[in-house]
Amino acid sequence: MTTPFTFLHSTHQIRYGAGSLSQLPEIAAADKRRRAFVMLDAFFMNGPVHDRLTDLLKNFSPVFHPIPQHEPDTETVEEARAGLASSEADLVVAVGGGSAMDTAKAARMLVSNPGPIEEIVGPMGMPMDPHDSLFVAVPTTAGTGSEVSESSIVAKKGTDYKMVLRSPNMSARVAILDPELGVTAPPKVTATAGYDAVTHAVEAFTSKVASPMTDPFARSAMELLARSLPVVFAEPENIDARGECLIGSMQAGIAFNSAHLGLAHAIAGAMGALHHTPHGLANALALPWSMAFNQPELGEKGDIVAGIFGADNSALGLSKLRKTVELDIGLDAFVSTPEERDLLAEGASKSGQIKVNPRLASVSDIRVILEHMRQPTDGLQPNLNL
Repeated sequence: MTTPFTFLHSTHQIRYGAGSLSQLPEIAAADKRRRAFVMLDAFFMNGPVHDRLTDLLKNFSPVFHPIPQHEPDTETVEEARAGLASSEADLVVAVGGGSAMDTAKAARMLVSNPGPIEEIVGPMGMPMDPHDSLFVAVPTTAGTGSEVSESSIVAKKGTDYKMVLRSPNMSARVAILDPELGVTAPPKVTATAGYDAVTHAVEAFTSKVASPMTDPFARSAMELLARSLPVVFAEPENIDARGECLIGSMQAGIAFNSAHLGLAHAIAGAMGALHHTPHGLANALALPWSMAFNQPELGEKGDIVAGIFGADNSALGLSKLRKTVELDIGLDAFVSTPEERDLLAEGASKSGQIKVNPRLASVSDIRVILEHMRQPTDGLQPNLNL
């Protein structure tokens, strides 16, 4: 008997294809939009992507707002909110990685829901008034799936607290997946973003609340990313491989929007909050070990994950992939003392993702996992004494 489930997906339209960014004026005109506010990853400001967007949106009086490349915090979101409010734009375009898209999501909601950001924070979606702009999200890396998810994570400036904003009104109405936009990304950025997407797919697939609606998206995402992430890491200009990674990242985003994630994300989230570790890299450090911990509860799904990543079990397959894309790093590079590992275990244990992980993890379990994470696996089997 199929377990009852809820499936959520609020992005109305996804457009994919090399060069598909050129469809932006058509999308805006069809919706009778007049003025554009473009939240652009600072990496692209005053470069070819900036120039192309200026030309594409020349009939929509574009105002550009650079988004810092670090994870969104209250300061950057408030700056974006102020810029959007003063622009009087009815078209919002976010171009970049997850930081640009999450900042745009939060800023739009703060314009239409005045007041402190803390008042609209909620893990499962607080009531929010929609912003009347047309929101178009354009990912330039295959990683976060933010272009199709309903949430935004914003750090409170000066603290280790990360706030979750969630509402179907936050989602982009249109997502444009153009693989040409990622060719200038450094290999390390491609690897860390891609492993983030892999983690989304694996954890959504093995989540306790995975469903017949999320499993096909998560499984396809794993297959695309397992095949194409190593290729695009080695061949940055391979458009076909970049396209498969973008689609895989998007599918993983659709899956985890309903199925949620798991232990690796709990650890990665705490690492980001406490040590500002890049999110995709933190997931790469955690995922092989968290899957080794989960192995006794994975059943047939564990066999499926193992087969997709070409190994006898999921932990080994993900360890091999991590080494292939040069993310086989030990935890000591970021969390160096026993006291810090204790705090990290406590922080990870408070994550809501623990509840949907296939195997319940206690603080002491997480502490043992962190101890094993201190050393690289060299692409070999991660073995846990748990």
